[in-house]
Amino acid sequence: MNNTVFRCPQLQHGLIPQAHAPAVDLEFACEAKAFGEAMFQLFQQKLDDAISAYLHEENQDSLYLKVRPVLDGCPEVQAVHHRRGVLQDQLWSQVLANIESDRQRLEAVYQSHQQGQGCLELNPNLNIPSHQLKAHIHRMPGGYLRDLEADGFESGALYDHGVFLYGRGWFGPLNDELGQTLIHHVLNQHYPEFQPQRILDLGCSVGHSTLPYTSAYPQAQVWGIDLSPSLLRYAIARARVLNQTAYFSQQNAESTEFADRSFNLVVSHILLHEIPGVARKRVFAESYRLLKPGGMMVHLESKLFLAPPSMVARYFRDTEVWANSEPYLASSSFNDFPTYALTAGFAPDAFHLHYVPGYYAAQQGNTNAGWVAFCGVKR
Repeated sequence: MNNTVFRCPQLQHGLIPQAHAPAVDLEFACEAKAFGEAMFQLFQQKLDDAISAYLHEENQDSLYLKVRPVLDGCPEVQAVHHRRGVLQDQLWSQVLANIESDRQRLEAVYQSHQQGQGCLELNPNLNIPSHQLKAHIHRMPGGYLRDLEADGFESGALYDHGVFLYGRGWFGPLNDELGQTLIHHVLNQHYPEFQPQRILDLGCSVGHSTLPYTSAYPQAQVWGIDLSPSLLRYAIARARVLNQTAYFSQQNAESTEFADRSFNLVVSHILLHEIPGVARKRVFAESYRLLKPGGMMVHLESKLFLAPPSMVARYFRDTEVWANSEPYLASSSFNDFPTYALTAGFAPDAFHLHYVPGYYAAQQGNTNAGWVAFCGVKR
């Protein structure tokens, strides 16, 4: 696979569709890469042109509010926004076609891993938060909660292979970049003596970021929770295919069913930007409740989404809200997060922010600190 387009090849475990020609994915990835580069160039050009009319405006927030309508009304920019949605829909359609071409084999692998190590707990009576029913995140067909009653692999395979293709291998061979980043660049570097015995991953989807903890902390019991039963069914089968032992449960990260002081480490990986501000506050409070004394909360998020480093990044973030169905990207200001932690119960000197590069990106020389970790230790 062309490494100028893909950061790394996808590990072809048994639940990844493999019957299609790799050139199909490469062609789409090349188109998406070229489009993304041209999109940011256009945004920058139009921003520069609009800013030139406000040379005496020093307040960046005021300046942004003045130039944004100019970009929104530009026909070239509007065409790009439309193309963003078309490409995202094309991605999902292509992955569904890839799954269909390998359906018989995928079904056999999935069914053969219904039993094994770890466990899966589903709750058909779980009350799904209304904020997660309002949009299909990233335009994924049916959303993350599709096929609520189905007992198949398709939703998970769609998400698993779709995330890899969307990121063009940015997230590593197993899409586990975020879990590896949190472990190696946050915990190992800033808390090297910390050895948790029970770990909880909030909003785990198919377990991409959950499984790195089973390898990094082999003595620990690792749990992942999510709202989606279909993604969780795939998650446990995927863990077994990869010979990893993890425990998955259908629960709401804002209010879990676990007892007080159940875990030494509570983590999440880009969960916070998928939920509204009031839910973020609840997740911080729930994290505190679940921690044993001396336990640690770490929520890893995208700096681009929570604190855009430039005006063009801010414009991209804000338009992702509707162009790529990311409705809650800007629902909290960056300064709200320490307040969430303090309100939850973390002492001011026990809460820290760490800016870190991605695990696989750093291995290839990119040390840009594109991720931020919100860390709190419970006293």
